[in-house]
Amino acid sequence: MYLLGVHLADHKLVRIALTNFYGISYDTANRLCARLSLHDRATVSSLSEAQITQLSAYLSSPGSIPPRPAHPTSHEGEAVDRPSMGSAANDALRQIKIEADLKRVLHANINHHRNVGTYRGRRHAAHLPVRGQRTSTNANTAKKLNRLERRGFATQARPESRQTSLKELLEPLARIRFAQQ
Repeated sequence: MYLLGVHLADHKLVRIALTNFYGISYDTANRLCARLSLHDRATVSSLSEAQITQLSAYLSSPGSIPPRPAHPTSHEGEAVDRPSMGSAANDALRQIKIEADLKRVLHANINHHRNVGTYRGRRHAAHLPVRGQRTSTNANTAKKLNRLERRGFATQARPESRQTSLKELLEPLARIRFAQQ
């Protein structure tokens, strides 16, 4: 079954199949199933049309869904303020972003760090590990990606005897590097 462009295998449990969405973890999938009153052992093929519609409506626009009901043990009219209940403002499931929206936010955050010039932004720009990993033996993937950008600019012996300045050597690299951004 396809839900919002993501394939959910019919034989899988709903809480496991929901993790195929980019941005939904096992914990978030369990919370989502509890919020929509889906059984722990419900498979994707056992969902009714109403449940599928409810699930797709929630995933497509979680902020438009009404907040969860009050705590079941509270009496009517009694104001209960428990941190475990949460409010509509800090409810994690009402602020969930998945797929393209989440990727857009992540890229915007990375671009912000790059524009501000933070250490993290410079590491992202250089295609190096950002979170303190070692680079002497690991980070080979990042090094390979860096090497691809510099293809064709290898240093070779030039036939002319004229000395070239460092600025003349780096100008083609700078043009290519900053034209991509």
